[in-house]
Amino acid sequence: MWVTPGRIGAPSWATVGRALAIAYGSVITAVAGQPGHAVALALLFVPVALVGRATTSAQRLPFCPVAEAFAAAVLVSALAPAGAAFVPYLLLPLIRAGYQGGLRRAAQAFGAAAGTLALIELALRPGLAGGGTALTRPLAWLPLLAAAGATSAWARRVMRVERPQVEPAYADAHRLLSELNLVARHLSLGLDPHTLATALVEELQGLAVGARATVLVRSAAGRFVPVVGDPPNPLTESVVLDTWVAADLVRRGRSGVTVLGLPVLMGERVVGVVVLADATGAQSLDDESVEACRAAIAQAGPRLASALLFDDVRRLATVDERHRLAREIHDGIAQDMASVGYQIDDIGSDAPPEVAARLHSLREYLTTLVAELRLSIFDLRAGVDETVGLARSLSDYVQRVATQAGLAVHLSTEESPHRLPLATEVELLRIVQEAVTNVRRHAAAGNLWLSVLVDPPRARVIVADDGRGLAAPRPDSMGITGMKERATRIGASLTVRPRVDGDPGPAGEESPRGTVVDIQLEPSRSTTRSNVAITPTRGSGT
Repeated sequence: MWVTPGRIGAPSWATVGRALAIAYGSVITAVAGQPGHAVALALLFVPVALVGRATTSAQRLPFCPVAEAFAAAVLVSALAPAGAAFVPYLLLPLIRAGYQGGLRRAAQAFGAAAGTLALIELALRPGLAGGGTALTRPLAWLPLLAAAGATSAWARRVMRVERPQVEPAYADAHRLLSELNLVARHLSLGLDPHTLATALVEELQGLAVGARATVLVRSAAGRFVPVVGDPPNPLTESVVLDTWVAADLVRRGRSGVTVLGLPVLMGERVVGVVVLADATGAQSLDDESVEACRAAIAQAGPRLASALLFDDVRRLATVDERHRLAREIHDGIAQDMASVGYQIDDIGSDAPPEVAARLHSLREYLTTLVAELRLSIFDLRAGVDETVGLARSLSDYVQRVATQAGLAVHLSTEESPHRLPLATEVELLRIVQEAVTNVRRHAAAGNLWLSVLVDPPRARVIVADDGRGLAAPRPDSMGITGMKERATRIGASLTVRPRVDGDPGPAGEESPRGTVVDIQLEPSRSTTRSNVAITPTRGSGT
């Protein structure tokens, strides 16, 4: 996209310039004692100005500035000495020519003006060329006219910048992400909301000894979910809502329990609420402690706001990338493999019996691969819905995937009306996806058990099967490594072990076999890194 300076400010600057030039010439002529000539000359220049004003677009009439310069030069030189006062008018078409057409057009306009002045002044009025004042010698203005045309052409070249056709939103996003990339390298605690909220809770509990602190944020569905700490009860829920609305401290007390709500602000916008509860009667929430807590929260506000925004951007980018990969797999390799299957069918119909049998076996294997690809596409597109609980999302996923794999699904769910943070729910879903994938591909199981208990901030998810069990994990195995990384990210513990008595399964089972993936999220573990225990046993690896 080219920015053409010839159109910058037009027609306002040109119209004003022409009017000022005509007024200047009229005043000078009148002061020189020729008021009648001043009015007559002004009337003669008005049509020239109107023609120049009406044809501002250089795309329609590219030589208009040249013609305007020529007409103005004819009037200036033909009506000298009185017309010499209107020489400044010639600056306008020359400047316009330089802006619209560059140095070449400016040279053409200057040539037309200078040639006309020289021809009339030297040929028709030779006596004026060598005498009189500067006002009565238009040829004395030629250096200034040349400089004006050259300067405007140079300005056009400087201002004419090639800019890529970038949508403003993407340009702003690129600038902001570049700044974020630079700033994030210098952040002491990073941009993880859980880490920053945990650090804030620890600081507040040190300032108000004996008080319990909880950091809550508002989800897209309008619910308050704890980043660190317990979900709100009826008392604290009203405190959280009032604090969010008032954007100021709210204090409540009931049955010896003091509850304090403090807003986490980014400027004047509330991004979270800190709840301090004191049930010990130790007066830990006195005025001095509260002021210290407010100062700590004010300092942590920009950190937590930036972390929450970054987490949301990262989540959206991850979802978009997963959907993109799902589309590429569906439109690319999945379609190609289906086409190969049709070709195998055609070849098998004309092949000898022994070759046809081998092709049939290959066709069945290819069908299995296509089914796996479809399940992988479903895994990539699966996500947590803000309007549906985690237990429901996990149940729907397991029922659809496991049923297609020929597994009998057994569900046991118990879920609180409160929600875990969205990032935590997404990570739990991804761990369950990996566990179910391992069962489908490697366990040779007939049954799959899913047990989900959600009571924020606690949660426990168990995936069990009756397959062949675990083998020693391979060094290049990414399945368990990925589950471990996801569990660590949300502060959960992950255990992968053989199934034993007491684990999900039919009652009275004599010798349980299979694998259990147990994910536990506990408040006591929310501030520490989780440990992963993997106990190998006989059978194929998962």
